[in-house]
Amino acid sequence: MTSLRAGDCSRVLGLVAEALRCASPDFPDRTTTGLLRDLLHAEFAGVALIDLQGRATRTWADSPEPIPFGPGEFHQYAVTHPLVQAYQGSRQLTALRLSDIPDRPQWVPTAYAGSGMSHLLTIPLAITPQAICAIALMRGGKDFTVEDLSLASQVQPVLEALYALRDRLAPDHDGSCSSGAGVPLTLRELAVLHLMADGMIAEAIARRLGISRHTVCRHTESVYRKLGTHDRVSAVLRAQALGYLPERQASPLGST
Repeated sequence: MTSLRAGDCSRVLGLVAEALRCASPDFPDRTTTGLLRDLLHAEFAGVALIDLQGRATRTWADSPEPIPFGPGEFHQYAVTHPLVQAYQGSRQLTALRLSDIPDRPQWVPTAYAGSGMSHLLTIPLAITPQAICAIALMRGGKDFTVEDLSLASQVQPVLEALYALRDRLAPDHDGSCSSGAGVPLTLRELAVLHLMADGMIAEAIARRLGISRHTVCRHTESVYRKLGTHDRVSAVLRAQALGYLPERQASPLGST
């Protein structure tokens, strides 16, 4: 994966964490899509929840404004889209460009006709047999670059974690967020915890988040203290039991 400037990654994660410090059931909101649109030099960014077994597909948080579709037109477009089919087949929560899909249809839906936005990059937030939720970014001119794709891949785990937690987080007076169990974790601590669960060591987490190893260790110690644990495996298991992390994640093998 192409390396990124630490300043860019840190700036985006900081802004997203601040804007979405306490996510709502409709996360992501237009703050998130607007940030991503500007960062990736897109002309449009929006979120879609695509119903794979019915017709309840919906969109929200369009930035700068919704693209008009006729009744049922977006649903039909979405469920047959090459990127959606790619996610259905792989079940991988990975940022993808439309241009990376082999043998993709060379067409643009009616709603986009005349807009010139033929390039698409998606950041998936959740994939199940029933539905796919993803952020879509579009632009005309040149395609999204490898650097754009790499940056989208860097922020994807944090956005995925926020989306998974959106119904469990509520604001505390100190600016942190807490679960039903009353264990407060800041969103930066949640980001570190999520990457710990992926088996990343402190140096790798620091590079991913654009912060120092010392800061990662400080967040890790805070996570241990708040969860009442003393090592990363116990912390991940405790976090899974509290609903901070999905059960599908394997226990980490790395160490700080």
